Amino acid sequence: MSKKLSEKELQLLNSYQTKNNDIIFSLGSIELNKMVQNEKKEELFKNFKELQKEQDITAKGLEEKYGSGNINLTNGEISPIE
Repeated sequence: MSKKLSEKELQLLNSYQTKNNDIIFSLGSIELNKMVQNEKKEELFKNFKELQKEQDITAKGLEEKYGSGNINLTNGEISPIE
């Protein structure tokens, strides 16, 4: 004759299993979100580096055209560097 758990014991074990599954699912979600965030961060770093390159190219072109100076971004005036 086999032994059998009481209904209360079975419910308790099932409750543990459900909580365990919930925790594992939550951990997986957190890791997936971290991966997505890292991918976004890498893309932003890439975009930032590309922007810096574009700014450097533009700055060199403007310096060749107008000489060294400080640019007022409101009105476009260039003040020579003293």
